[in-house]
Amino acid sequence: MRSLTARRVSAFAAIGLLWVAGCGSHPSYPKARLKASLQDLFQEEGLNVSVRFIDHTIAVKVEHPGAIVAASNQVEPGPGFDEAVRKSLTILHRVLLSTDADVRFYVLLLADPTVQGAYLTLVRYMDDIRRANANMLDTPEMFARTILEPYVLGPEPLTIERYVPRDIQLEEFLSWQLARRIQYALAQELQAQGLADVGRCAGEFRNGEFAFTLDIAPPINRTLDDATMQHAFAASTQVISKVLSSYQFDKFTAVRLIHPSTGRNVVLPKASLQLLR
Repeated sequence: MRSLTARRVSAFAAIGLLWVAGCGSHPSYPKARLKASLQDLFQEEGLNVSVRFIDHTIAVKVEHPGAIVAASNQVEPGPGFDEAVRKSLTILHRVLLSTDADVRFYVLLLADPTVQGAYLTLVRYMDDIRRANANMLDTPEMFARTILEPYVLGPEPLTIERYVPRDIQLEEFLSWQLARRIQYALAQELQAQGLADVGRCAGEFRNGEFAFTLDIAPPINRTLDDATMQHAFAASTQVISKVLSSYQFDKFTAVRLIHPSTGRNVVLPKASLQLLR
């Protein structure tokens, strides 16, 4: 399954940084009515919505005609995507920036009632939203911190409870974000130079360790030499060090970089990454 096209990503970036800051000493949307407030506001905009509030995570599933198109196992934004996302993010930011609830992440699951089993998902960290609102993050960086993914399940409908079964943790979010940023960096530095073909990179956090799988393959009729692999590991390390430093996240022991096809497995202790900052 391929990612969103560059044209549609640009369209999303143009509308994806909407926020409405709250004012006053009392929260406009108290925690006790947070879920109900979101449901009411989405319904006022004519959006079919289901809301899940679990610990520090708000998850919203929005069904909107024309929001997505799906063909050949590929999901992309449809003609109604911009309107659905604009309305949804405006409501989410309006409420989450004006509540006393400790919401740290929100998930937007966008569906089309005419397209069964296909979805677009968006995940954001509320501290990133606040920093962008204070002009501490520019648009490209904010977009890089956004998880935007197509998702194909099949004919079975997906409930918000199934998609977001528990609270999202920062280390999980960072592993997802870093995997995408590593993939982008490798595409820019290796694929654009004809040194390697770059596929989807994966990331996870387990037992205090980040692990990233690098999907790098040699171009046709070529091999991956050691210099190219060293370049890939160095570029990935730089991305990881920069992002973890920007989040001031140090609750990990090591970072592991894995290249399955060659069996290369590099472990970087936390101290070695800190030296790069």
